[in-house]
Amino acid sequence: MNDFVRYIIYLFRNAVPPAVMGLVTGVVIIILLNLKYRRDGKRVQKGQAVAIVLLMCYLGGLAAITFVNRMDGMQMGVQLYPFLAFWEAWNSFTLQVWLNPLLNIAMFLPLGVLLPLAAKPFRRWYWMLTAGAGTSLVIEVLQYILDRGQADVDDLICNILGAMLGYCLCMLFVSLAGKRWKVAGIYVVLPVLSAAALACVFLTYYFQPYGNLADAPIYAANTRGTEWVQECPLSDEPGPSGVYWVEPFTTESCDAFAAEFLGRQGAEIRFGAADVQYYDHIAFYSDHNTYSLQVDYNDRSYKYTDYRVDSSLRYGEEGGEATEDELRASLEKLGIEIPDAAEFITVDAEKGKYAFRAERVIADGELTDGELTCSVAEGGILYEVDNSLSVSTLRGNAAVISPKKAYERLCAGRFSWHDVPMFNSLAPREVRVIDCELEYMTDSKGFRQPVYSFTLSDENDAELRGGAGWTTFVSALE
Repeated sequence: MNDFVRYIIYLFRNAVPPAVMGLVTGVVIIILLNLKYRRDGKRVQKGQAVAIVLLMCYLGGLAAITFVNRMDGMQMGVQLYPFLAFWEAWNSFTLQVWLNPLLNIAMFLPLGVLLPLAAKPFRRWYWMLTAGAGTSLVIEVLQYILDRGQADVDDLICNILGAMLGYCLCMLFVSLAGKRWKVAGIYVVLPVLSAAALACVFLTYYFQPYGNLADAPIYAANTRGTEWVQECPLSDEPGPSGVYWVEPFTTESCDAFAAEFLGRQGAEIRFGAADVQYYDHIAFYSDHNTYSLQVDYNDRSYKYTDYRVDSSLRYGEEGGEATEDELRASLEKLGIEIPDAAEFITVDAEKGKYAFRAERVIADGELTDGELTCSVAEGGILYEVDNSLSVSTLRGNAAVISPKKAYERLCAGRFSWHDVPMFNSLAPREVRVIDCELEYMTDSKGFRQPVYSFTLSDENDAELRGGAGWTTFVSALE
C-alpha cells in the first residue's frame, strides 16, 4: 500500500474518537437550544439540528487531524511564500505532493457546507470568509505555538479556498431548492473557475514536450548583499541542446522488472503482502530476510541488497577486494550489463567500494551517464549494488542558454530552490564560482534535461562543510 495513503487512513482512524465527542457535544447543544427556544414556543428545525451535530463532529475530527495526531517538536518555523506548495507540486508532479495542497482545500469543504446550514448569518459570504480565515489562522498559530507543525501561508490560502468552495456548493443547492435561479448562477463561478484552473495546470503539463525538474527554482534567493566572483571561464555560446529519454517504469513494468531481477537470485516476491510497498515514485521490495530492492520509476535507478550475506560482513569496518573482471562476472549473474562507456574505478578499497562510472558520454545518439556502485564483503562477496548508471536515447533538441547567461541567473538567485533557504540563512558576503559543468537531470517525465551545475565556495566552507565548497544548478533550457 502507498505509504501516504496509509498515513491518511491513520489520521482518519485516530480522528474518530474526537469526532464522536464532537457529535455528543452537538447533541448537547441541540438540547440546550431547544430548552431556550421552548419559552418562545419554538424548536430547532430538524435540518438545522443535523447540520449542528455534523458540524461539531467535523470540528472534533479537524482538531484531531491538526493537533492531536501530530507529535511534539514538529515545529518547522513559518513559511510565508504564497503558493510554494503549488510550485512544489508542479515541479515534482507526483500524486503525493499534489495531495498536500488539494487535501488542505478538501479539509475545509465541510466547514463551508455545514456552517451556513447550522447558522443562517453565515449564509452571507463575508461572514463565511471571516469564519474560514479565522478558523485556519487559529490552527496555524496554535500549531506553531504548540510545536505541532509549520505555520504555512499556503495552508491558510488552501483552507480559505476550501471553505469558500464548500460555501458556494451549499448556497447553490439552497438557491436551487428555493428556485432562485439567478442567484444560483453566482455560486457556480468559484467552483467552475477553480476546476478550470486545475484542469489547465494538468493539461499544460500533459502537452508540454518535457517534464519538470523537482528542484527547479521557485523563488529567488536574496543575493543583494552578496558579491559574486567568477573564477572559471564561461562561454557566451549555448551548450549542447540534446534532450535524452529512457522510458520510466510504471507500477506494472516495475513489478515485472523486480520479479525478473529477484527471480535470478532465487527469490520470489509475495505481491499483496508486506513484501511490497509503493511510494510516490518509488517501489520497495523486501522479505527482510533474503533481499531488498528499491526502484525509482522515473530514472529506473535501483538499489539491491543481498541479506543472505551475514550482517557482520555487510556492516563491518573493512570490506573485501575484487577486480574489475570479478565484479563484471558477479554483476552478470545478477543480470546487470555494464555499458562500454563506463569506466571502472576504486572508490574505497578498505571498505570494499568499487564503481563503474560514465560522465556524460555521448555517442551515436545515446547518453551514458551516472554511476553503478558495488559493495564487496570479505572474501570478495558482492552484497550491494546501487545502480544509477543509465543509457538514454536522444529524443530531440531544445533551446539552451549559454553558461554566461546561466551565471547571470545564478547571481540573481535563480538556482535550485532547495539551496535557497540555506543561502538566505547564511547570507554569504562573497561567493566564488569555481566551476561550471553541463550535466543532465531526470525530469518528471523521464527525460534527461541539460542543467548547468555550479561549484561554489564562500566564507562558511571551513565551519560548515569541512573546507569543501557546495554545488547548485541552473536549468539550461531557455
